[in-house]
Amino acid sequence: SNVVLACTGSTPKAGTPVSQAMLDKFTDMDNKLEKIQKSLENYLEKKRQQFPRFYFISSDDLLEILGQAKDPLNVQPHFKGMFEGIKKLEMHKPGTEGRRHYGSTHMYSPDGEVLPFNSEVHTDGRPEDWLNKVEAAMYAACKKSLYQTLEQSKGMKKEKWVKDFPGQMIISAGCIVWTTECERALSDPDTAKSAIRQLKKKWMAYLNKLVALTRSKLDKVNRKKVVALITIEVHARDSIEKLSRCGCTLPTDFEWVSQMRFYWDKELNDCVVKQVLSVFSYGYEYQGNNGRLVVTPLTDRCYMTLTGAMHLKLGGAPAGPAGTGKTETTKDLAKAIAMQCVVFNCSDGLDYLAMAKFFKGLAASGAWACFDEFNRIDLEVLSVVAQQILTITRAKAARVKVFEFEGTKLPLRRTCNVFITMNPGYAGRSELPDNLKALFRTVAMMVPDYAMISEIMLYSCGYLAARPLAVKLVATYKLCSEQLSSQSHYDYGMRAVISVLRAAGAVKLKFPDQDESILMLISLKDVNLPKFLAPDIPLFSNILSDLFPGVELPIPDYDHMRKSLLQECDKANLQPTPVFLEKTFQLYEMILVRHGLMIVGYSYGAKTSMWKMLAAALGDLNAQGLLEENKVKVVVINPKSIYMGQLYGQFDPVSHEWQDGVLAKKFRECASDTAPDRKWVMFDGPVDAVWIENMNTVLDDNKKLCLMSGEIIQMSQSMNMIFEVQDLAVASPATVSRCGMVYVEPTSMGWEPLKESWMNTLPTSLESHKPRIQELFAWLVDPCMRFVRKHCKELVPTSDINLPFALMNIFESLIDEFREEPCAVPEKDQAAFVDCAFTFATIWSIGGTTEVEGRGKFDDFFRKLIEQKVDVSAERTDVDLGPGLTIMAPEKKLAKPMPSGEYVYDQMFDKASMGWKNWLKTVEVAPLEKTMEFQDIVVTTIDTIRYRFLFDLLVSHGKHVLFGGPTGTGKTVYIKQSLDAQDRSVYLNIQSTFSAQTNANQIQDIIDSKLDKRRKGIYGPPFGFKCVIFIDDLNMPQLEVYGAQPPIELLRQYLDHGGWYDRAELVMRNLVDIQFCGAMGPPGGGRNSITPRLLRHFNLISVCDFDDASFTRIYGAIVDWWGSRSNLSDDIMVKAPSLVKATLEIFNTIKRELLPTPAKSHYMYNMRDLSKVFQGISMVGSPPTDQRALVRLWSHETLRVFHDRLVNDDDRLWFFDFLRQMVDKHTGLKFDAVFASLDTDGNKKVDILELRNLMFADFLVPGAPIKLYAEVLDQPKLLSVIEEQLVDYNQQSKTRMDLVLFLYAAEHICRISRVIRQNYGNALLVGVGGSGRQSLTRISAYMAEYTVFSIEISKSYTQVEWREDLKTVLRKAGAEGASTVFLFSDTQIKMESFLEDINNILNTGEVPNLYAKDEVMQITEMVRTKAKRAGMDGSIGDLFKFFIGECRTNLHMVLCMSPVGDAFRER
Repeated sequence: SNVVLACTGSTPKAGTPVSQAMLDKFTDMDNKLEKIQKSLENYLEKKRQQFPRFYFISSDDLLEILGQAKDPLNVQPHFKGMFEGIKKLEMHKPGTEGRRHYGSTHMYSPDGEVLPFNSEVHTDGRPEDWLNKVEAAMYAACKKSLYQTLEQSKGMKKEKWVKDFPGQMIISAGCIVWTTECERALSDPDTAKSAIRQLKKKWMAYLNKLVALTRSKLDKVNRKKVVALITIEVHARDSIEKLSRCGCTLPTDFEWVSQMRFYWDKELNDCVVKQVLSVFSYGYEYQGNNGRLVVTPLTDRCYMTLTGAMHLKLGGAPAGPAGTGKTETTKDLAKAIAMQCVVFNCSDGLDYLAMAKFFKGLAASGAWACFDEFNRIDLEVLSVVAQQILTITRAKAARVKVFEFEGTKLPLRRTCNVFITMNPGYAGRSELPDNLKALFRTVAMMVPDYAMISEIMLYSCGYLAARPLAVKLVATYKLCSEQLSSQSHYDYGMRAVISVLRAAGAVKLKFPDQDESILMLISLKDVNLPKFLAPDIPLFSNILSDLFPGVELPIPDYDHMRKSLLQECDKANLQPTPVFLEKTFQLYEMILVRHGLMIVGYSYGAKTSMWKMLAAALGDLNAQGLLEENKVKVVVINPKSIYMGQLYGQFDPVSHEWQDGVLAKKFRECASDTAPDRKWVMFDGPVDAVWIENMNTVLDDNKKLCLMSGEIIQMSQSMNMIFEVQDLAVASPATVSRCGMVYVEPTSMGWEPLKESWMNTLPTSLESHKPRIQELFAWLVDPCMRFVRKHCKELVPTSDINLPFALMNIFESLIDEFREEPCAVPEKDQAAFVDCAFTFATIWSIGGTTEVEGRGKFDDFFRKLIEQKVDVSAERTDVDLGPGLTIMAPEKKLAKPMPSGEYVYDQMFDKASMGWKNWLKTVEVAPLEKTMEFQDIVVTTIDTIRYRFLFDLLVSHGKHVLFGGPTGTGKTVYIKQSLDAQDRSVYLNIQSTFSAQTNANQIQDIIDSKLDKRRKGIYGPPFGFKCVIFIDDLNMPQLEVYGAQPPIELLRQYLDHGGWYDRAELVMRNLVDIQFCGAMGPPGGGRNSITPRLLRHFNLISVCDFDDASFTRIYGAIVDWWGSRSNLSDDIMVKAPSLVKATLEIFNTIKRELLPTPAKSHYMYNMRDLSKVFQGISMVGSPPTDQRALVRLWSHETLRVFHDRLVNDDDRLWFFDFLRQMVDKHTGLKFDAVFASLDTDGNKKVDILELRNLMFADFLVPGAPIKLYAEVLDQPKLLSVIEEQLVDYNQQSKTRMDLVLFLYAAEHICRISRVIRQNYGNALLVGVGGSGRQSLTRISAYMAEYTVFSIEISKSYTQVEWREDLKTVLRKAGAEGASTVFLFSDTQIKMESFLEDINNILNTGEVPNLYAKDEVMQITEMVRTKAKRAGMDGSIGDLFKFFIGECRTNLHMVLCMSPVGDAFRER
């Protein structure tokens, strides 16, 4: 009671349990919280209804606005979310010039244009009230300004008129004047033709004046005005020309009526827009000075369809491929008639509630909405959306003032409209439902007229030769698309053309008097050259030289930039190669012309170094006040290291509360940062057709990030979105067309710059040996790399630069003696040390990634190379090393040659003797102790010595190591042994295993939970420690639809950028003092290839399959251990070596002959299967008394391991015949004689059916104190024992099993019993339902006196219940020490993640992050006594390790799977 009183402030009622009182309290709080939430939503909804533009901003922003009611100045930053054309108001505080209130007199557009209000607007009081006044004042100011502009257009000089009035009003007034002039010309049919011709001349003269104006000195605002005005007036001229060409003579002719015409209606005192039958009032939404589109015939047709749709009270739906102007044309129509148009990028996560909020805003404010990529919304949501749009459409048709929408009464402004744009047939798009299609008129937007658009844009930028240059531009792209190679990042569409035109406009401004052909050529090269592959560059240059003959380009002036880059490269110890500098300049140029760009290319192409050096150089230039540059702030995100919802933000599935994503937060911070610094949002990770599509409106001219919460964040001028990707194979054309491209190739960089930088880091005592090291690099690296690429197969594919990088790592790790002061190597030995260390490093780096066969070839070639027996000329015929390679053999041979006649991989560089020594001679091998358990045996072989040496060498020098090789080669064992042997006062380790279902969040949580906070934002192991994180099965995570592996990308984010994002706080967690090591199988069969961008960080060493000599050594030692432990006579032991040989032959043959197929996906064999044969032999209770008994025991174990997984009679018969051959061939005994006791039909020949009677079991003597595993000689007794046990089982168990036992069942019971009595014995039972898998397991477990644990699936069974069940079974096995069988069937796999956890239990005995800290304490206390007895009573970590060891020993997994369908194969 006292506790409850302290916690809750009230004592529980008498008779109420304490927990119930707390529960009531919490439930009550929960209900109150829900009420508060509801009230808040209702309050915000009310405010939105009072000022409908609030619907277009997020709830957080709205709360901020309402909270700032006392200070209207603080509302200014939110203006751009509500008014497209108003950035801020000129506000005057109370007290200035005798004011009593806040007052606003002017509005400013984002580009700096100013428009005064007709009278001062009071901007204090409730924000929704004064914002309504601002809206009304904006309409009034625009109307007055338009009237004045129109009145002044007649008498005023054009230059002054353009400069004195706002851009939007000039264009609209110009349209009214044009309409009036044309109608006047068409008023008399007799003179119409000549009048139209005169009008055309007049318009030409007017346009020439405007173009002359662009060449004069204009400020930014006026230049924008003039360019937009020319764009529209050129269309006016073209329309006049069209009227003339068609012979139009009446104002009622369709050619004229189909034009968009502007009138000033004197009766209404208003501007009216007409097109065919449609009539609209001008909207007076202030647009600022944001440019207009070139009007092509396609644009005209689109306008006509959209205005026709609005006349019919329908929406418009422009559809077509990427870059055809669907969204922009819709927006331009809104600009033309001054309507507010809200563009929103749709994503697959939008729900009907978010859409409803949007529609409410449209209906109440009268705005237009353009939903971009509308068909990315889920089909279920679209059908609801159709109903929502229909409600608004019907209300408009009924001309009501107020209507009901989604349970809310809303005012209706009938100007509202919905437009949607769609890309047909791209990835992640759905087909629209018919009830939705019926509400829209479709416009097919196909290829626009590039030449016309180019000509008009060049003309408006002041180019005199606009037409020929436009033709050349279009021809360039046409020829490129036909003649250059086809690459996923090449795009020659409208957006590519526009970026060249923008660049051309910028250079014209910079060099107004330069030859226009040169300017066009500069623009074409700057925009396109960076994206081309090396072989395409000469072709592109030839195309340009054909189109621009004789045009010589001036050399660009990058002096300041070059100087800064060289300084920064020097600081960072990077080599500023010509290619690196050129690509960095290209990146800079691209950043100037595109706000979204991609750096594309494989690893070691210097992508990251490029942008880092450029950012640093721009900071330098800013400090020196050069090039008007600013410092750079960079935010780096790997978009695939977290999931979509965590990137952009998501609604909580239960409470529907919005949770921000990493990108949303960072983008908002950059957008609201008013400092002039450049802000780069870097996406360093794979691009696919899903996550990046949500950024389409950011990457096009809208520059807005649309979140599912309805929030729209406008990108600031100083921001760039930069993507660093390997390739764009799965990106959609919509994405590729929106971004500038800079392509980098590792081959053009090469490995030499890496070597030069690395040489600078070598200790000073090696200074005199640097020429020799350079010599060795020049002599050995290229020939060896060419040889490996030509003649060897790598287990895990690497890139060319990976291999020299690994060489440098190994060499660097070997030269500790040179780092000591003074140098620990005597001078006379230094040359030999350098030569031997370099040779050793070459063997285990360049030659260290191939498989067994490749090693044999490399050994042969490498010997010839170092003995200088390979022809050095490029025309050699003795070894094929590819064309053009001359070997740079030094005069001086190696100081210590490799011993002849021995494999180079068998030699290690022995520092003590300064020479070569066989690995096996470097350690003393002790015989195996009799007391060891089978699973603890490690037989020392040449492989265990060399791989442990290499691992320890690299890890102790802070290198990331990856062992790659087939399963069962001991990769994990070597690494775990090394980690366990590390100095505990320096090293901690975290071990984890990846599986197909591993997700990035899991692995992040596992690592984060084991690191401490050092200081703000910095995490690592306890101070003074280093942490080695071992990841087994690194390449197991399943590929996503588009090929990414989030867990891999998470690791890469740390390896590239030193940390990852805290998913709760959305800030970067920088990780220190940690390094990774990993093990993985070769790609294939459920294992995937991992991205070269991760592999580049690792030193890869391939762990090859053991050769037969190693196998013989290992299993010979194990058989000797068993023989001495069981006191076998020499007469029996003499057969042991031949049984090892026979086992190896069976293993090698079955791997070759019985390959996995879709129907036999489990036909996979590795070293573990070999071990199981000998583990089974070592289990036998009483040792065999003669050679035949030994051969029977061995045959039984090979049958159990290899034969029991075979699925059909053909395979089983093949194995039986092969076993017969092996017994006859290797044991010196006859098969039929060995198994004579099984010959039931007396024909002196044992067949496959009789061999089935060969059984071993340990339950034949019920209740025996020690259960002996022995051959079953009396089958009736076996059946009677099982039947007795079944009767006992049924008496004790709640669920009876009425089984009819026969020989087949008894066989399976023996097999299951054999598996679960083994240490770490786990079984996979494959069979259809009802074949007795579970029943036989239960009876086997009962006879072994094990408890059986199984889960019970229900509708409400979730991950939470599953985890609780796992805790129960692991506690039983690990803490209570109960031998337990966990019986799990495929029908219980409710979520695939269950398999993930089972995989972890099988691999390591634990499920990562299963226990909370308090539960760990509980478990460690439970095992403390037992651990003490085992000599492990140490830290909590040691006790928990003991608990895991107990789990592995006592818990036996039995998985029951059905082979029917694809599920078994896929799992």
